[in-house]
Formats: sequence, structure tokens, C-alpha cells
Amino acid sequence: MTTIRSIRVFSAAKVNAFLYGILGLLTAPLLLLGPGLAMIGGTEHAAGFGSTIFLALFLPFCYAVFGFVVGALLAFVYNAIAHAVGGIEVELQTESQLVNLVTPALEQTSLTETQRSTPPEFE
Repeated sequence: MTTIRSIRVFSAAKVNAFLYGILGLLTAPLLLLGPGLAMIGGTEHAAGFGSTIFLALFLPFCYAVFGFVVGALLAFVYNAIAHAVGGIEVELQTESQLVNLVTPALEQTSLTETQRSTPPEFE
């Protein structure tokens, strides 16, 4: 078992900002649906559509900044709690362990060594 004792605050903040920025990009088109549908419906008060477009363009940036701040804050809080209680224990599997798991399965098949090493499209 491996214990995650600390998380680098800036690293967590960058990743969280990126994820929140993508979430903002996905949310922006949904924000444009309301005024867009109102214009299609023929309402005379479509003046708010320009501000909605500005908001839709500004939203991913706001989400990214918010995500950066929240990511940094959560990493800082995690580090404080992990220092007090010891962190989260995880079990990691290395590539050599994966090779050891796959190799016996290959040996049980009836393929010859040349059949294993030759890709099917070149046989």
C-alpha cells in the first residue's frame, strides 16, 4: 500500500482549473439556448442577447479561475488533514506486475512463438 501524504497545491489547482474551464465551455452553449429560443419565438425584447453572448464567452474563464482557487484550497485542506490523520492509502500496480499477470495467460494458449510475434495482417 502507498499513502498519499500530500498533494502539490499548484499542481492540483492547475488540473482543477483546466477541468472547470472545460466544464465552462460545455455549459456556455446551454446558456445561449434561452435567449436564442426567445428570439425564435418572436419576442420583441431581444436586447439581453448581447449580454448573454458576452457571458457565454466569459463563463469558461470564470469557471477556470474559480476551479484554480477551489483546487488550491482543497489541496491545502487535504494536506492539513493528511498531516493529522496520515493520508489516503492506495494500492498501485506497476507495469512489471502487469507483465507477470499476462505472461502465464499467453503461455496457456496453443500459439507457437512465431504466431505470437507476427501480427495477423502480415501472416
